Amino acid sequence: MNQTKNSLKDTQEALETAKYSYEEKLRELQSIEQQAHAAQTSGDEATAKKLMMQAIQVEEHLSVLDADIKYLESLLNEKPKPKNFNIISLSLILLALILLAGLGYWHFTQNAPTTITCLPSGTKLRINGSTSMVRINKMLKELIESKCSGSVVETASNGSDVGIQQVTAGQVDIAAVSRPLNAQEQANGLVANFVKRDAIAVVVGKQNPFQQGLTTAQVANIFKGNITNWSAVGGASGAIQVINRPSVSGTRHAFGELVLNNAEFGITPNITTYATDETTPILKKLQTDGISYGSYAQVNQQSVRVIPINGLMPDSEKYPLRRQLFYIYKEPMSPAVKTFIDFLKSPEVQKIIEEN
Repeated sequence: MNQTKNSLKDTQEALETAKYSYEEKLRELQSIEQQAHAAQTSGDEATAKKLMMQAIQVEEHLSVLDADIKYLESLLNEKPKPKNFNIISLSLILLALILLAGLGYWHFTQNAPTTITCLPSGTKLRINGSTSMVRINKMLKELIESKCSGSVVETASNGSDVGIQQVTAGQVDIAAVSRPLNAQEQANGLVANFVKRDAIAVVVGKQNPFQQGLTTAQVANIFKGNITNWSAVGGASGAIQVINRPSVSGTRHAFGELVLNNAEFGITPNITTYATDETTPILKKLQTDGISYGSYAQVNQQSVRVIPINGLMPDSEKYPLRRQLFYIYKEPMSPAVKTFIDFLKSPEVQKIIEEN
């Protein structure tokens, strides 16, 4: 009984610490955003960029803390409350949650317009980039064109690198990308607007007899060409056919960083690099012995089987293969691009982004 009480107390203390840290980080984020706004207003774009990147890092920390809070609360909900549970402690916890919700609501309402911001009639907005953002781009195109009479949104999905190259050259207005900008791209005047966090799923064909999960180390060795037979990872004997994405793919960049630790992909005979960054054609080639990867939001809608990594599925907050998605634009920001970036902050658009 004492051990149970001590465990409950430790969990409650950990929860309170996580909530306190969340509030501190939320205040830090608000301060950074205010500083970034002031820097942008004064024309100090270099400082504004640095502050916006700091804000993205703090948002990531907030996401982790939020997952920790939910996990600790689930542990407490599974435990029966002791008969002599202190009602004052319960009141304090409830008060903390109310304050936290209030801060979150204040932060959201201060930064999100309540209505859709329309592009001017006759405006054409061009977007190209990552296949990971195809569904989001399609939904936003439909929403803009339905609500903003005379506006046209053209979308393509030729890969993150192509999108970035075209924004730099002025051939498109927005690049949808699945990796952060590098120093050279930032020096070229490109700015990243954070969209959401996304998971990269490792997949096999539904007819593949391999029914187990993999570790990140096993996945790395498969894509480096060190493991070439399914029997080496607990499956039936048979060659592993690896279908890799092309070098222009932002998902490939992210996968190489997260899984291979920036090491080179393998060049063994069983590894094929698909010529274009197209998810559906790649998935169709998996058949009974292939393995590949893609944005979870995309592959989850198709006829493939997602492999657990380290015992976790991509919808878990602790899943190891998570990356960021961005909309990229070039400074100076055009009126159409500014309207689009403001448009992203509306609750209706945020809901679309979250669900896709």
